[in-house]
Amino acid sequence: MRIWRKKDDDVASVLRKVGKQEPFRWVRQLDDVELERLADNVRVELDTCGSRDDLLESAARLHYQTRPRIEGRLKRGEDVVDEEAARGRALALIFERRYGVPLERALDEGLEIDDAAEEINLQIERVLRQLGLAYSVLDEGHWVFELEAASVHVRHYVAAGSLDVYSPVRLWEEDEDVSPLLLRQNGGSVAGAFWGICTFESAGDHLCACARVATADLQAAAVSFALASVAALVAAAARAADDD
Repeated sequence: MRIWRKKDDDVASVLRKVGKQEPFRWVRQLDDVELERLADNVRVELDTCGSRDDLLESAARLHYQTRPRIEGRLKRGEDVVDEEAARGRALALIFERRYGVPLERALDEGLEIDDAAEEINLQIERVLRQLGLAYSVLDEGHWVFELEAASVHVRHYVAAGSLDVYSPVRLWEEDEDVSPLLLRQNGGSVAGAFWGICTFESAGDHLCACARVATADLQAAAVSFALASVAALVAAAARAADDD
């Protein structure tokens, strides 16, 4: 069975993707310690970015600062190892992953604000308020609220046209019995929800109760159904833990 896995800005994974591109193939030669050190530097940059515009500005700054330097080194046949440039490329990929727009396109066309995505985000917030949810905003298109036993994330993926609902239930550990059993059930009889593995940058892999809603013609009833399905899976996990 295919396991559905979601990434929440897994920076080390992003850097590995950067290392598949020229002129950053040197990143693939880093050992685990050096890769994690570089990933920590990217995380420091991300921590300063409280909004999409902040991330766009940081990625653009590194892009413009490092591109002439790298191009000059390539012309002269010099070493192109440049951690600042790699950080900038990682931020560009994270920007594209979050907002569905490549950095170069955003810079070339001046896409500082995606009016359509902004309107959908406002619509999502109206739906969440309509459902009586006391949510907090983690980032543009990313909200979280608390259930009695778990936190529930609601995230808008612009490129996919989807609203993903997911709640971390327990740490994913390959050698324990409950999580693989729940994954094999693939949500069981709970319509609209399923089990997946989500990678949280600060907390590692977690088994998550998940649901997905299309943002086209978004309706409160569909979001409510997804939330109820996720809550039912969270309750099922609690029962399985009690029986373990």
